[in-house]
Amino acid sequence: MTLRVGLDGRALGNINKNRGIGRYTARLVEALCEQNNGFELVLFGYGDGPEPGLIDSAALESVEWHRLSGFERSAYGGARGHLSFARAVNDSGVGLFHGIDHNMTPFLSCRSIVTVHDLIPLVLKGPYLGPKSWLWMKAHRAACRKADRVIAVSDSTRDDVERLWNIPPDRIEVVAEGVSPNYVPVSGVDLENTLARYGISQPYFLYIGGFDPRKNIGNMLVAFKRFLHAGGQGVIALCGDAGGFEEYLSDEIDQLGIRDCVLLPGFIDDDDLPALYSGARALVFVSTYEGFGLPLLEAMACGTPVLASDVSSIPGVVGKASVLVDPLDPSAIARGLAALSGESAKRSELVLLGRERAARFTWDKAASRISGIYDDVLRGGAR
Repeated sequence: MTLRVGLDGRALGNINKNRGIGRYTARLVEALCEQNNGFELVLFGYGDGPEPGLIDSAALESVEWHRLSGFERSAYGGARGHLSFARAVNDSGVGLFHGIDHNMTPFLSCRSIVTVHDLIPLVLKGPYLGPKSWLWMKAHRAACRKADRVIAVSDSTRDDVERLWNIPPDRIEVVAEGVSPNYVPVSGVDLENTLARYGISQPYFLYIGGFDPRKNIGNMLVAFKRFLHAGGQGVIALCGDAGGFEEYLSDEIDQLGIRDCVLLPGFIDDDDLPALYSGARALVFVSTYEGFGLPLLEAMACGTPVLASDVSSIPGVVGKASVLVDPLDPSAIARGLAALSGESAKRSELVLLGRERAARFTWDKAASRISGIYDDVLRGGAR
């Protein structure tokens, strides 16, 4: 008998589609389809399917797409939306549902597994814990407490789930994210053309991600100014969707007097990321909190050294293949920039260690682990 497994595809059609959760969803579905482990996969999402290019077309052809109603989307986070979403899943005939988006319903009647990417609102609070986030975190916690298994993307996230949500440790599985095989070093004309398209000149340091407070952009920029004043050269490219933070960024850059040394290329297409990583002196990733931190692995896979924070999940992701610093100490960040700005034995060592480290994290490995969890739960694993 074929076992039907439902997968949460909502992140392929909401604000997360080009962010970490959307990429996690797409790469996991692709890897599960390629492995073909005997499950009939049903992907629940909005509209007639994801936008072209978000997920491999061959994977989409091998899954059953279940269209969620417009109401379920408009009621995102509310009790009626959770009930409507649960009804859609419960009526579909799946024996197991894997929740992937942050906003998970606690009202499923089938067995369930929930991936937890991070608990940012509960760990950082402040601007992250408003009324809406408080409500969907409560639903997410209830769904995790009811679930047969909880998948945490890192040891750090596992510790947060156990500590803040009181989930028994024997029901939490740590399954790391993976790096797609297209993240390899890029050089020559391909590199030059990509950099020219985004207006980036070498030498440059690179940041990829969001601009909310935990990303620590302020301390990063202060550190970069100190690096320049100490004789460092180059620019820093802050890449990502800065929507809502443009005025803050502009004021910060002007106050520091480094307008000519900061580039804001905006959102970067996934196809162009390997080239941008490859040309950079280093990836600068000094967040104060991360659930995982996929850009770290992507950069290392492209042969780019990493300057990163020594907090939350980050040390567990990079191991010894990175320069780790206190994210709240701009002087320490500036010293890290200086250490990676030129050619050195340390830099060469980090390039080799980084590529070896990144090779340990694959979506195929993640999908194999998760398939095993599906099989265990569906075939009678303890609830």
